[in-house]
Amino acid sequence: MTCRQLQSDLSQLLDPLEITWWEPEDLWDEARLKAGQIHLLDGRKDAARFVEHSTAHQIVVDATPWLSHPLAKLLASWITPSENHQTSVELSSPLGLLRRMSVALSGPETAPGHLDRLKWQGATTLAHFWGPLEKVAAVNIQTAVAPEVLASNQQLIVWTISTLQQIITLEVATGLPPRAWCEAVGPVGSLVVDGFLDPSLAAKPRFWVHDARGTPRAEEFSPVSEVELFAQDLRLAQHDSALREQWKMRIQRTSQWLEILEKSAAESTLSRFLR
Repeated sequence: MTCRQLQSDLSQLLDPLEITWWEPEDLWDEARLKAGQIHLLDGRKDAARFVEHSTAHQIVVDATPWLSHPLAKLLASWITPSENHQTSVELSSPLGLLRRMSVALSGPETAPGHLDRLKWQGATTLAHFWGPLEKVAAVNIQTAVAPEVLASNQQLIVWTISTLQQIITLEVATGLPPRAWCEAVGPVGSLVVDGFLDPSLAAKPRFWVHDARGTPRAEEFSPVSEVELFAQDLRLAQHDSALREQWKMRIQRTSQWLEILEKSAAESTLSRFLR
């Protein structure tokens, strides 16, 4: 879902004058922040600054409505590793203790702002499914330098993130058809989700769980709109301080992941120039 689509859909459910949108190219403006009550951040690299300068009563949240869908919460409970509760994880998750996860995000636009959105979505996905940064041991990065990629003005970045027990691969690409795909693999089973950023768009579920023998499991799916749920959450947050703090904490955690991704990309670019 594009930001324009989200703005259009939310305007049908909420008063658009109550929401201040911050897109990647918008300049930081503390006066504008103080003047509004509800602030939606779209791929902002400086999102943590909004949390730092906002009041306890202001709503500051990233524009990721898919996280309001119950499917996102269910998948996170299956994927998020927990070394301290290995037995309970293996009993409750159809995957068992996570071993490997792959995430691929792409979009047709090639403007810098679109790449920032995809990076933020990637960092949000890691923060939601993976958790804190303490588990990260190493980050490697690859960027596409193939002539056909450069000629088409596409951008492709692939991160490989290692922990003591798991491997995560995150791929972000511009100039390609829109897609949000992820796969998680454990010793007991595997999970594939196609289109996880818009979990309600399909009449049938777009996620599949297989056991270790490849046998698929039947899964229930709620087709409720994540945008409607997000609008409900925005209304609730006006009176729920715990939800406001939860959203701000999510931004901080996502910002930490984004910082790791940006830093590794910058170091990779510098090393190529120094060769």
